[in-house]
Amino acid sequence: MVKRKFVLTTVGISLFLNSAESEDWRRRLIQLSNETAVEKEIATRIEEQSLRVLEILRQNDIKKNRDVSAELNGLYGFYNDQLSQARGDVHWLIATDTYLGRQAAKVVEAFLHEQGLNCNVYTPPDLSTSEPRTFSTGIKNLIRWCEETIPGYRETQYHVAFNLTGAFKSLQGYLNIAGMFYADEIVYIFETGQRLLSIPRLPLRVDTDILREYRLELALMAQGRIHREEQVSGIPAGMLDVDQKGNVLLSDWGTIVWNRARQTLLGDDLIPFPRLQYTESFRRDFKQASSAERAELQEVLAKVSALLEDHNGNTSALKQDGGLQYDVYTNQKSKDGRPIGHFRVSQSRRVSCTAEDGALRLRRYGEHSINDNP
Repeated sequence: MVKRKFVLTTVGISLFLNSAESEDWRRRLIQLSNETAVEKEIATRIEEQSLRVLEILRQNDIKKNRDVSAELNGLYGFYNDQLSQARGDVHWLIATDTYLGRQAAKVVEAFLHEQGLNCNVYTPPDLSTSEPRTFSTGIKNLIRWCEETIPGYRETQYHVAFNLTGAFKSLQGYLNIAGMFYADEIVYIFETGQRLLSIPRLPLRVDTDILREYRLELALMAQGRIHREEQVSGIPAGMLDVDQKGNVLLSDWGTIVWNRARQTLLGDDLIPFPRLQYTESFRRDFKQASSAERAELQEVLAKVSALLEDHNGNTSALKQDGGLQYDVYTNQKSKDGRPIGHFRVSQSRRVSCTAEDGALRLRRYGEHSINDNP
């Protein structure tokens, strides 16, 4: 039985550069490559060029299509020049958060849809090479999307391939590493020809032992909580972004490593997160949970802790978070008369709690049945 495929294709602006009517216009396109918006006159010209390129692609001259679009060059190579073989697969185009990037992705998406392919576009916010900090934010958004999207396909036996033929060099470098964790293979077209170069997945494993001591800090940084450099001095430097004031967050690489290690690090014993207090009933519920459930719960606890820290213990921040859906039960109070609240861990699991002196005292964890006995 042939495995279904999940194919991630990075989109550059090759189809505009390769179809430019003059060298001056080509140079102008390169100058505009990182712009998020362009003047109306320029936009009109680019839209007209997009239509011309799409008409070229619709002629289904494989050699011509390969020459026009680096992205299609990679896909044709991956499917042995038979795009009809791709119709049962899932395709995602990754566009840069720029005007030209979005336009290029629209053209490729339109052509692939006309070929009968299941194709979507994802544009990670801030993904551009305009400056390092913006690019780093965009990469983190892309990594988050990969973590939320790809594992489910691998669990259902899809073959995951990264087609990086059309990537900007800076993006290609990051996705080469990310692909070793998320993809079964990474493909390119060799040099300027049409021969496919495939790099298989390597058996990489994160050494969680060296990170275990800092799992609290890592979990909070993954939620955007800033730490001081001296608090995380034992974490490998490549996992951290440190500013001139000594403030620390997870780096792009740190985010990838954390995504691979968090199941192990969070699925063990209960972590003493700031502003969270654990009752004996909550500890019992935690111990009875599976490792996967513990990891899911503690990731949410890290989020709750970070929000409370950022807002000096004010639970209104939890109410405003659409994922947590924090609320207070009607006519439910603790023995000392405090209103009992709850927040969501998943569709079916909740944590009941009381707010006490800028902290949350966690009472129960489990299925919807805790609503009857919070």
